[in-house]
Amino acid sequence: MNMSAILIAIATAALLSLLIVPVAVRLGHRFNLLDLPVRHKRHKRPTPYTGGLALFAVFWLTIIVSTVMFDDAFGAYRDQLPWVFVASLLICIGGFLDDCYHLNEWKKLTIQIISAVILLAGGLKAQLLTTPSGSLELGWLAYPLTIAWVVMLTNAINIIDGLDGLATGVSLIAACFMLVIGSHHDIGAILVFVCALIGFLSVFWWHNKYPAKVFLGDSGSMQIGFLFAVISLGHPLKSFTASALYLPMLALGVPILETVSSTIRRVSAGKSPMKADRRHLFHYLALAGLTPRQVVSVFYGLGLIFGGVSLAMLYWNRLILLGILSVFMLIVFGVFFVLISMTLTRRRPDSGSDRPPGSRRTGRK
Repeated sequence: MNMSAILIAIATAALLSLLIVPVAVRLGHRFNLLDLPVRHKRHKRPTPYTGGLALFAVFWLTIIVSTVMFDDAFGAYRDQLPWVFVASLLICIGGFLDDCYHLNEWKKLTIQIISAVILLAGGLKAQLLTTPSGSLELGWLAYPLTIAWVVMLTNAINIIDGLDGLATGVSLIAACFMLVIGSHHDIGAILVFVCALIGFLSVFWWHNKYPAKVFLGDSGSMQIGFLFAVISLGHPLKSFTASALYLPMLALGVPILETVSSTIRRVSAGKSPMKADRRHLFHYLALAGLTPRQVVSVFYGLGLIFGGVSLAMLYWNRLILLGILSVFMLIVFGVFFVLISMTLTRRRPDSGSDRPPGSRRTGRK
């Protein structure tokens, strides 16, 4: 995929977003699709949660435009687009129903698993397990691992969507690094997906930053995570040098870090890993005294660090870099542990009075 096609795809998504996002905001107010500033919520005014509907429209219109303008934009993956469309539509609908009616975690999990199975039916699956020292053919394990991977990434962005601009900004940073890595490996078909996300997120961020005028909602955050999963699965690795799976996913280190820490914490406490709570890392940073903008900036910085490491691995020794990254992550966890310990001695993190401005109690994260 050449540079002109990349720029056209990004510009198309951005222009469509400039038109569609304001419409989604107005529709949210018109049809009362609003996250209300009631008990336990700190945003000051009713805010539409229609960002996911705008994302779906912008993303797939961009795909259609790219398909029409560039015959070889998707190559062998053109036949898989209908499967991705149906699966992403299911994710969007499921997320939107959750925004409206607050589905329980098992219903959402079922929707995510069905979407992953649809991808498998369309031929998208993890074929190799990639490590810094080589790669391993998965065989029949490709099926359960693909489902687990899709479910994890679908929830990863949803988990960090708790502060205005947080999920949007972190996703935009990750997508930009994915674009650079994908260009390096000349993964043309998948770059269109990345470009569509970059175009949308770059515009939506201005509407979603603190104080947000519109929220992604579950329909938006789950879609972004799902599309990242599709991007990671869309290019079957034939050699370790391709590195098309784990390098882009390293750029998603922030939401994956939050997902892993939340899962470990909930399981250790004897709770369901799907059970929502208000003990995420960004909550504790806010309770430690950081403003919403400062908390978001910290996570943006972490996103840039993870993305920078993913780029560095293209040129330098990966084992050494992973060692450095592991030490860095231990330091990060140590800092967070200290903050959590300090916070727990002073206040209850689940109390409504402790929730920071710009955060949202959705009952889902």
